[in-house]
Amino acid sequence: MNETKKKRRNKILIILLLIITIAAIGVSIWAIWFRTPAANPADYAPQQVDQNAEPIDGDDGDKLEQPEGGGAVSLTYSKEVTLDLAAKEAAILFQNPSKSNQDMALQLVIYGKVIAQSEKLPPGYKLNKLTGVDTDKLTVGAYEGKFVILYYNADSGEKAIINTEIPVTITVK
Repeated sequence: MNETKKKRRNKILIILLLIITIAAIGVSIWAIWFRTPAANPADYAPQQVDQNAEPIDGDDGDKLEQPEGGGAVSLTYSKEVTLDLAAKEAAILFQNPSKSNQDMALQLVIYGKVIAQSEKLPPGYKLNKLTGVDTDKLTVGAYEGKFVILYYNADSGEKAIINTEIPVTITVK
């Protein structure tokens, strides 16, 4: 009698494992061939033009030539940034001249941490300040940081593969 219980238990275990295996194979097939992956929002340009973006006065240059499937940009910037702890604002000079053919977003980074990021900056616009700066753990003094410029196709909004990093000196007041 004990032998028949073992056989019965083994049959039930085999059937259960077979059902789990079939379910796992079914989910795998669905995930690989039938599921539509969601687009990563980080792969597309911010939706809004930055609230601090201003048109560049007298900027009416011709667009740069670009290779097919590529982009071409021109930058104007200062390597000096002044950060106001109380206002949580960074005074900067950063321009995306109209001869560029890429939208941009600008990040201000200290010690590998993004402390401020702009919204979209289309060609022909400039930023004189970044607002909403994360000033936690910052004190008065000078820091070595960097601008990280993210590029986006102006038509499709897709993120470019290449970013630019520019070393900057950040003076915190």
